[in-house]
Formats: sequence, structure tokens, C-alpha cells
Amino acid sequence: MKIHQVYLHLEDYRRFMERLYRRAYERPEARYVLTYTLGATGRRISEVLLLTTDMVDFERGTATWRILKKRDPGYYVTLPLSPRLAELLKRYITFNAVTHRLFPAPRQTAWRWAKSTMAELGLYGWRPHDLRHAFILEALLNTKSIELVRRWIQHATYKQLLEYARIVGMEIDKPPTPW
Repeated sequence: MKIHQVYLHLEDYRRFMERLYRRAYERPEARYVLTYTLGATGRRISEVLLLTTDMVDFERGTATWRILKKRDPGYYVTLPLSPRLAELLKRYITFNAVTHRLFPAPRQTAWRWAKSTMAELGLYGWRPHDLRHAFILEALLNTKSIELVRRWIQHATYKQLLEYARIVGMEIDKPPTPW
């Protein structure tokens, strides 16, 4: 789905995330919790699959993500978790006695889990990566801060984010200048 199509269906995304949270809380299975994590953080599937129990700090309400980009060895960034996601991850880890990797699955399997969960809960025509687009659009609408969203999703440049900002109707003449 193109970004402007995702924007037109943000209400579907919101309803889906609410249904998904209830389902994942009732049945803390990997496919539900992984899909919720994708939608609630805007992370890529490959980043979510690298998440381990020692990367989640429930006391601080944060997770440390390994960011992998093309031709980049990767780096780590620590970001806050929403209270709902923190609660869901804690429940999932406890219920399933997870000791290291939260979602020990190949990328293709994780993609299928997310795609089938999306279809099961009524989000048709979406790909798992569209959850990232929806998260970014929601974050821009809620924060009105392109720099905060850029840091959250770890985009190196503002080029793509300016397209998101245009779609949500943010008036931005140029990217903020770093100091």
C-alpha cells in the first residue's frame, strides 16, 4: 500500500491495533505479540526479530533495538515503550517462559505471522511494513515533530519524512537544522 493509501485508512489501523491488543493479551502467542510490536513501535521485522529479553527494561519502560540498515554493520538505540506494549511483552515473556530471543523465527515466518494476523483481524490489503507507515503517520499527527519521529524511526535523512509530513498536511518549508 502506498503511504497516502495508508493515511486514508488510519482509522482501520487504530481499530486493528485495539483488536490485536485484546487478542494478544488473551492469547500471548508469538504471532500476535510480534504483530502488535510492529504496529506499536514502527520497527522493521528484522529489528523486532533481534529483540531479546535483556534488551527490554521493564523498570524504565524502554527497549534497546539493534538498527540494521543496508551496508551498515548496525547500531543500537534505546527508545521508550508504550505502557500497553511493555505490559504485553512482560505477559508474553512470562506466559511462554522466554529466556532469550522474544521471537525466534526466520524473517519469512515472521512476515507470514504478521500477514495472517492482519487478515484474521480484518486489516485486508495491508503488508506488515504498512504498519510502520501507519505508525509514522500517527506519530506525526500526534507529536507534530518531524525531528522526534525521525529519531524514533531512525531515518538518516528527512527526504522520506517530508513526504509523510506532506501527506498529513504538516506545513514544513525545510527540515530543522541540527545544532
